[in-house]
Amino acid sequence: MKTRPASALLLSLLVLSTAPVPQLAAQSPLTALEDAAKEKLTEDAIEKLLDDQLPLTLNADDVYPTVNELPGGPFNPTPLHPTADELNQPLPPGDYTINTLDFCSEYSVHAPGVGVAYVLGPYEGKAAGAIGALIWRGTVQYGIAPQTLQAVSWAIQSGLSYAQMPQTYQAIIDQVIPDYKSEINGDFVTNLEGTYNNAAKTAKLPPLDTILAKLGKPGELALSAERQRAILTAQSTSDQLREQTLFQGQESGLYTPVKAENGPWTERVKGQVYMKLLIAGGNMATNNVMQIRVLPSPTANAGNAPGSPRLIRISYGEPQVIPAPATESVTIATLMGGMLGYSLGRGAQALGQVPVVAKAAPQPPTPVFAGTLLQSEGLVSIIRAGTTTPAPLNPNDPIYENDTVVTGNRARAMLVFADKTEMILGEKTTMKVDTYVYDPDHPAGNKAKYGILRGMFQYISGLLAKQQDSQINIDTPVGQIGIRGTELILKSDGTANNLEIDLISGAIDFTPNGSTTAGPMMSAPVQIEFGASGMQVMPFTQDQYNTIKAQLTPSLPTS
Repeated sequence: MKTRPASALLLSLLVLSTAPVPQLAAQSPLTALEDAAKEKLTEDAIEKLLDDQLPLTLNADDVYPTVNELPGGPFNPTPLHPTADELNQPLPPGDYTINTLDFCSEYSVHAPGVGVAYVLGPYEGKAAGAIGALIWRGTVQYGIAPQTLQAVSWAIQSGLSYAQMPQTYQAIIDQVIPDYKSEINGDFVTNLEGTYNNAAKTAKLPPLDTILAKLGKPGELALSAERQRAILTAQSTSDQLREQTLFQGQESGLYTPVKAENGPWTERVKGQVYMKLLIAGGNMATNNVMQIRVLPSPTANAGNAPGSPRLIRISYGEPQVIPAPATESVTIATLMGGMLGYSLGRGAQALGQVPVVAKAAPQPPTPVFAGTLLQSEGLVSIIRAGTTTPAPLNPNDPIYENDTVVTGNRARAMLVFADKTEMILGEKTTMKVDTYVYDPDHPAGNKAKYGILRGMFQYISGLLAKQQDSQINIDTPVGQIGIRGTELILKSDGTANNLEIDLISGAIDFTPNGSTTAGPMMSAPVQIEFGASGMQVMPFTQDQYNTIKAQLTPSLPTS
């Protein structure tokens, strides 16, 4: 191998030692200005994106007007316990209190607001309508557990799209707010990161979180949304990183709590409706209270002499003529729907309100028509819903399913049913219509069941018995009679030891008490007696029929 001379090596080292050391090129002022300009453009683009796409924008300064003194004199309320239907009824002038169920927004100070004054403002943000409708409808219309609604609401506030949510959350949205899906289909966090990454390709930008921290409330909400999304996607809904301070006074550094009784009234409808939220239990509690004063419409009083507003006290629910020309229908729904409460002077929950709805009294089921009383003599009465009707039954009066027809001493009654079935009840007879379904257009569901508790009656089958696979039964103290196109007379003393069936035409089967199997079919004319010795089947003659018929209807003709 050929080696270099020592003199040449020394010369090379000398040259290297005297050559200038390379330095990093200093950034030109022009490049720095260009990056600063791009950073400002990025901030503007992100701020606009947050304004357009942030699901919920909390701003404790963007609230309805307030007044320190309540117009109309001392507040003297009537407690309201409205049903769901009453939420949309006009609320007459007066003072009211309504218990509210309150939902905490995700990005607010999770500290109790008990005893702290609140002011009221609207939900705002891209998904404001979806969030407000979710907790209102979910509570009032569907009775969904508040904890479930809270979890879905927080998922929406965090920016999760419908497709990213768990199936259980999607099911709630499909049930309660399908018309608001468009508000929760975008992914604002992905759009936010995309906007930043595109700008960062051509400029040296600080981290995204640093930029968001400079953007005030929208940036703070975006940072909170990022944290909440990470927790939700990890299948947890317990976010401990809640650092917002959303209450009036935060900008001025006023952190002195304002007591609820000293707080202002929110002027919900100018010159007409004033409201104040009193927090007792806080998030998802039902003992919070909304105070409401409704004054007569200022428009309606335009012709009156000037002076302080006059409060008209009218009990809720009374018929009320709304003075014309009132411009806005004042209802609980219009006043409270889509509204947030912000605390005054101390960080506390930002709360959305839903009125606590009283359960409406259950409506009695619509009676099913069975037939009518065609003719009668003597006292004939009806036991309906467990109570004997005060007036006696008269010809053409209706008889319904579950009615019990009772004839008195020396009384008779002739009934005709919708399918032309006829019954003639003798004296001291009690007969119940247990089941009666007759629809000639849908014969598959047709059926009838009667119960003879005591006495004597004649049964003549109608159209129901002519249908294939008809289900017609008569319960007796001894067992059940299956009707197969039949005319019969039945006599019972109300005990399980004495029953007579006079089968005039057609056929029957009989299932004794305690058995699930019907006996053999029996065809007319026969007389069937049940007594202490069991069942006996004997011939039935015309003379026997005439004698029994005379006992049953001495003056009523058969059809």
